[in-house]
Amino acid sequence: MVRANPTTVVVGAGPYGLSVAAHLRAHRLPVLLFGRPMELWRRMPAGMCLKSSWSASSLSDPARAYSLDRYAAATGAGRQDPIPLGFFCDYARWFQERAVPPVDEGRVTCLRRAPDGFHLELADGRTVEAGRVVIAVGISRFARIPEFARGLPPEVASHTSECLDLGRYRDREVAVVGAGQSALEWAALLHEAGAHVQLIVRQPIAWVDRRLYQLHPVVRELLYAPSDVGPAGVSRVVDRQLLVRRLPTRLRRALTVRSVRPAGATWLRPRVEGVIDTTQGVEIRTAEPVGRRLRLGLDDGSIREVDHLVLGTGFVPDVNRLDFLAPDLRTRVAVDGRLPVLDRWFESSVPGLHFVGALAERDFGPLCRFVAGADTAARQVARRALGR
Repeated sequence: MVRANPTTVVVGAGPYGLSVAAHLRAHRLPVLLFGRPMELWRRMPAGMCLKSSWSASSLSDPARAYSLDRYAAATGAGRQDPIPLGFFCDYARWFQERAVPPVDEGRVTCLRRAPDGFHLELADGRTVEAGRVVIAVGISRFARIPEFARGLPPEVASHTSECLDLGRYRDREVAVVGAGQSALEWAALLHEAGAHVQLIVRQPIAWVDRRLYQLHPVVRELLYAPSDVGPAGVSRVVDRQLLVRRLPTRLRRALTVRSVRPAGATWLRPRVEGVIDTTQGVEIRTAEPVGRRLRLGLDDGSIREVDHLVLGTGFVPDVNRLDFLAPDLRTRVAVDGRLPVLDRWFESSVPGLHFVGALAERDFGPLCRFVAGADTAARQVARRALGR
């Protein structure tokens, strides 16, 4: 009988990867963590802020010893609202140094089954054996690129998940498409950097409405969970991810639609509304490079020419876009559409292979798209690794 390999490999070092590794380490379980810590977050433009509230933005360790509150107290930084992205990245580094095993920045290029678990190959030629693997990759690989923008050169078009030097666009014309937080904040930042920005959205812009926050604190706590995802009442449901998993598929999907509709944070509204040239109720149909510029054809028949197009078109998690999964392993992962089917331990149909973060949304709901969802994922993966 082959003895199971006790090592768990975590692929990805964002909020979910760091949290899972922190829980495994706290339980003295052998764990290897691969990835560049907070890579996507660190390459975002200066001046960005988290949409998530303070109560929903702590990374997870079993004793909750390294929360945002603890970081603010330890550094004297104080509570910040909204949370600047740079502040959050500094907090993540502080968390990593105290709660997480050393991070190996090697890139996993292949994951396949092995007799006693899994075999991983790295870009630098190294190989690693593991009994358990947790896929905690970030969302950047799942960027949604509309059909009209596919194949456009990076000189004229980019997704909000890509890094842009905003200073390059001073006095240049930039179109931003999208009505979610990412698109709206990019539009504001580009405008403040001196670009001539036009915002194109196919629906009226919605702003997060938290008027019920003004009620008595007890009433507010009844209506909104600390994770702060979803409208009043719904927030309390989606916060209980293990309960969400037991709901009928149709209801889970309805909760997700209600909770992650494109909208901007209230604090961003004064920087967009009445400030940025906005066209609502139209869609881009065509995009054609013309010299160094881009010609956009809208469905109302109008034409726009810009120097650059920023796609704030969101993300579509898709297990098929994990190019490091060996084909034979990929075919063994049961899926529903684009997402893996998971049990309560975030474990797939392949024993020992877990998916956390946005790829777990099918079973655990919309909280998987936010930092707040890392706590349940990390605790469940650790319990499974402990044999509980």
